[in-house]
Amino acid sequence: MVSKEKQSRIQNIMLTVAMLILLVTAVLSLFNVHWEYTKYIFAFGAVLALAERLTERYQGNNLRIKRLYRMGKISALFYCVSAFFLLYPGVSGQNWLPFLMAGAVLHIYATYAVEHEMKKEEKNAEKE
Repeated sequence: MVSKEKQSRIQNIMLTVAMLILLVTAVLSLFNVHWEYTKYIFAFGAVLALAERLTERYQGNNLRIKRLYRMGKISALFYCVSAFFLLYPGVSGQNWLPFLMAGAVLHIYATYAVEHEMKKEEKNAEKE
């Protein structure tokens, strides 16, 4: 069994690697750098982000934080839908980009909002 601290560190590394993979492969695609495996690497990053988000848990009772964790899961699903549109041969053009951007916006908002709510929760715990 892995300790909570080590599990948190592993999840943090997984998410960081996934976001870097998504960023690099998306930038390569936007600059028309065509490499045969770029799409597959992007899909791997999306699945890695989804795997990390599905394994992270919030043990507290704050409903807002629970919803924000769910929002993080939805952002990872958007990354996977984006990868699907990138890989599917019947879809042409830049149809994958809106899903990538929606996932990124949700991811950024959820990350900062969770951090803010955790700080508020810590302050409330200190006062009691």
